[in-house]
Amino acid sequence: MRIVDLTLPINRDMRPMPRLAQYQENPTRCIALTALSDAQVATLAEERIEMADGIEIAHHMTSKVEILTHIGTHIDAPRHFIDGGESVDEIPLENLVKPGRVIPLTHIEPGGSVTAEAILETGVPFDSTVIPILHTAWTDRAWGTDAYWNDVIYMDVSVSRLLVERGVSAVAIDFHPEIPFWRMPPAPGLPPGPNHRTLLGNGTTIVQMVANVGAIGAESFVLAAIPLRLEGLDGSPARVFAMVDEV
Repeated sequence: MRIVDLTLPINRDMRPMPRLAQYQENPTRCIALTALSDAQVATLAEERIEMADGIEIAHHMTSKVEILTHIGTHIDAPRHFIDGGESVDEIPLENLVKPGRVIPLTHIEPGGSVTAEAILETGVPFDSTVIPILHTAWTDRAWGTDAYWNDVIYMDVSVSRLLVERGVSAVAIDFHPEIPFWRMPPAPGLPPGPNHRTLLGNGTTIVQMVANVGAIGAESFVLAAIPLRLEGLDGSPARVFAMVDEV
């Protein structure tokens, strides 16, 4: 079996979504609190790992992480947009570990949108038995640069309707699930986050900011998207990977 990691690394260089104060005011931080030796402190400094002031030398290394639930590779639970919806620890794992199906959309240009028509034109079949991965390669192309948010590819509302019609329990994406409100106005008459509301309100979990999808290189694989078991919360960082059987 070959394991393909589809997860972005968590580090202090993760660029926040524009024009949302909670992102600007709560940057991701990975902080070493203790280290094993002065040599390890030097190594951490070379690796640009943030360290506590006056880091203690101890018999173990211990760190803490400060991260929002919706940055980097992560899972959106219904509670993120649906009042009374399931929290992330209540999502059945069988909804998040299933055969995967890559839907190639890498022709979509920066700033463009993924539409239901574009998905259907690929001819790739998918239904409730699989987790579709909508693969634009945008995360691979632009994560860590200003272009990621400035020119982000986004999801048209037709996509969430199509996914709900097909009854998928989860969808994995490598682009933004909504119109980027920081560069264009939302469509008239739609509530904030229409794709979130449609998907999460109909039992489809959103797995966001996957990366390295092109490395799967197989039609048949199992996708696993595993959140932390954060009681009562709206989402979680996730480790997402594909398991490919190779004879």
